[in-house]
Amino acid sequence: MSFLLWPALLLASVPGAPAPVPVPVGHFQIWLPSSRAPIAFTSGGVTVQVAPLPCPAHPEGESSCRWDGYNNQAKVTVRAAGIAPLSVTTDPRSGYARIAIVRFGHGDPRPGVIVESQSGGSAGNLSVQFLAPDGRDYRVLSLGSLSGGLLQGEIADEPRDLSGDGFLDLSLRDGAFGNVFGCNACTPRPLRLFAVKRGRVIDESRDPALRPVFAADMARVEARCLSGQSGRNGACAAYVADAARAGRFRSAWAKMLAHYERGGDIGQGPRLTIFPGSLRAVLIRTGYWPSHSSPARGGGRAQP
Repeated sequence: MSFLLWPALLLASVPGAPAPVPVPVGHFQIWLPSSRAPIAFTSGGVTVQVAPLPCPAHPEGESSCRWDGYNNQAKVTVRAAGIAPLSVTTDPRSGYARIAIVRFGHGDPRPGVIVESQSGGSAGNLSVQFLAPDGRDYRVLSLGSLSGGLLQGEIADEPRDLSGDGFLDLSLRDGAFGNVFGCNACTPRPLRLFAVKRGRVIDESRDPALRPVFAADMARVEARCLSGQSGRNGACAAYVADAARAGRFRSAWAKMLAHYERGGDIGQGPRLTIFPGSLRAVLIRTGYWPSHSSPARGGGRAQP
């Protein structure tokens, strides 16, 4: 008997548990609360079971137990040969969950697991739990709020090592830009990159090796920012934020000043009544404004 089949066989022996389905490493599986059904899958010697949690006797908060009679929360259990099973629960505010077995680093003793709790909707707020290999065990690492906003988007299937340092780079979106410069659904979010390294979640967004990734994301929103379309200021905000990470802040800021939408500007206080001033305040608050740039007064000129 293959030693790697042990976790899957053990799970199959649990009453009511479905037989694990083999899946590719890095491919996310979706669990929908409305299905009210468990799922199980296996990859790289690791097996994951996702089981719906019963409704509590006295539901509180945003749990769907209060409205639909079933719980939108699940228990995610990870098993691998030679380690004790580990369980975590998805966020009770999420509308669905995405789970993947991944290998965070080339030197890890076994694959780890990503558990995304997704709210869905136009913003796609989420929280993430990383189950990272730690010797003969797993360590649970959480990633939720960022400075000034929530994480949004979703980690793509089959994430890759983009910087060449031996660790996966995990792409998400910065929710600090939602509802600030335009409608929530039509405002792009700048990119954020993370990695799980030696038992810690690291924000890799300032790594010079990842500048090409941010330059590509700039291109995604540049045409909208530089167009004459109404409501383009949200795209300009994401464009400048990406530029700060791509090492192109000076030129992007100048283009923004030449093309942003005048009139009807929104600000965050009586002294920030035009878009460049509002954008500068958000970039400073969220850490995008380059440290060598001195915030200018008035109309928003920068000296980056």
